[in-house]
Amino acid sequence: MLPAFGRELRKLRLDFGEVLKDMANKLGFSSAYLSAIEVGKRNIPADLINRLAELYKLDDKTVQHLEKAKEQQAKKVNLDLSSATPRQRDVALVFARSFKELDDDIAIKIRRMIDSLQRRDK
Repeated sequence: MLPAFGRELRKLRLDFGEVLKDMANKLGFSSAYLSAIEVGKRNIPADLINRLAELYKLDDKTVQHLEKAKEQQAKKVNLDLSSATPRQRDVALVFARSFKELDDDIAIKIRRMIDSLQRRDK
């Protein structure tokens, strides 16, 4: 079964009468990459909905539908730790392991800490 965004992407492709290869070429992707997005094996590129909207002249309702489906599908986060320090790597791994146990109060505190770091860096 396809994930939410994959279903919407496939529907859009079929509504425009395109095979996977045609849509992939228009978007500058390989067929394999677009297929992986459809089946949920690849993350949805941040600009994909905007590219689809521009390329296919999508109306606001369709764009909103795609955005909602993207939100529903956003269940995983990939984090590149290749340039992280050992301490940063440790924090990321401990956070990931304990994520399910976070209550809303702790999540809010963590968010505030991160927000203050981002403001400090600006």
